[in-house]
Amino acid sequence: MAEIRWIFLGWPEVPERDLYADYKHAEVTVLFNAATREMDAWSNGHTVLVHVRDRSSNAYSERHASWLAEQVGRTVIGPPQFS
Repeated sequence: MAEIRWIFLGWPEVPERDLYADYKHAEVTVLFNAATREMDAWSNGHTVLVHVRDRSSNAYSERHASWLAEQVGRTVIGPPQFS
C-alpha cells in the first residue's frame, strides 16, 4: 500500500457550475491498494481522494469532486470520507 498526495493546489473558477476559485483547501491523494486514508486494509484497486472544504450545506465540495472527475471522463463513485 502507498499514497501520493498533491497539496497546495487550487480549484479554478467554473462559473457555469457555480464553483468559485479556492487556493486554500485543495488536495488530491491517490491511494494504491487501499480504499481509505488510514490504509488499514489491502485493496486490489486504487482510490483517488479529492480534498475540498465544504463551504456550506449546498454540497460545494461534492460539486468540485464531480467536476474534477468529469475532466478525466470519470464519475464520483463513493461517499465523502471525513477525517
